[in-house]
Amino acid sequence: MKRKKQIVRNIILIALTVLLFLWQGGYHLTPEGVFRSAEKAEWLGPTPEVMELGTSDDGCLRFVGIEQKGFYVVSAKPCLGIFWKYTNEHWGGYFPVEETTRAWILEDIIVGQTRETDAVEVVCVVEKWKSEENDWQEVGHYTIPVGENGFFSMALDSYMPRTMDYGVKEVICKNAAGEVIGKDSQ
Repeated sequence: MKRKKQIVRNIILIALTVLLFLWQGGYHLTPEGVFRSAEKAEWLGPTPEVMELGTSDDGCLRFVGIEQKGFYVVSAKPCLGIFWKYTNEHWGGYFPVEETTRAWILEDIIVGQTRETDAVEVVCVVEKWKSEENDWQEVGHYTIPVGENGFFSMALDSYMPRTMDYGVKEVICKNAAGEVIGKDSQ
């Protein structure tokens, strides 16, 4: 009987040690759990609306939490089979929207938010830094639908390299009739 008690005690100790390791290591059972944990760690939220932005090439899921004065992006990476962990391999963080409309390029997606209540789409003018000419050059205009909450996002073209040489020059807001109702330079 003493041997059985030792086995049960050791199994309980091993289970508690594994749970402590997972808790201290930041492992979660769902990617949403990673998002909520990152929210608490950064003293943000809790946000009422969380959206999935998509998956990056290495399998990381990107989530965005939308607030009135901005939004924040968190990446969650699968690990150890069934767990998810916060990762800073992809650029994320808090993005304040102090103007009427603001947009950023995060590796391979354009994300932004507008306070124009009548906006149904935005046109983001993307530019690239040309070091040879020491100047910026326009490389594309991207039309992106705007959600009811003012948030918009779009995956960039696959031919666009993943560098920090790209930026959003200007965001043009349009209403349902296609008329320009706002224009913000970055």
